[in-house]
Amino acid sequence: MRGAGRPGGPTAVLLALALAAPLAGVGVFHVWSRTRVQATGYELGRLESEHRQLLAERDRLNLEVATLRAPGRLERFARERMGMAPPAPGAVVAGMAGGKVWVGGVGDGADQRPGPAEPDVKKSTTKRREARSGPLARAPEAARP
Repeated sequence: MRGAGRPGGPTAVLLALALAAPLAGVGVFHVWSRTRVQATGYELGRLESEHRQLLAERDRLNLEVATLRAPGRLERFARERMGMAPPAPGAVVAGMAGGKVWVGGVGDGADQRPGPAEPDVKKSTTKRREARSGPLARAPEAARP
């Protein structure tokens, strides 16, 4: 009768371990989840700070772009750095022919290239015409089969 009446027997120890193990697991999970929440909070704060810095930099860059695109600054840049000047009086003539606006200067302008912001009308109309009717549409009458 040695082990039957003793309160500290091997069965009691196993029963205590069986009850304590899930409680310890829940405790460890709770501590782990709290540390993850804190770490995520710190990371969120860091990312919000970085976001504010990037917004400030974007605003600064937008202001710089607006300043660089200002007409007065572009004109000053063209005059001082590129040696450009306004055209002489009478050098540019504008008019309408056949319902289309044309701008001409000295000569007929056939050998002049469009500016960087202007489309090359001759090339784009040729490409559109060619795309609509094929390459034979541009061939002279004698070369057509």
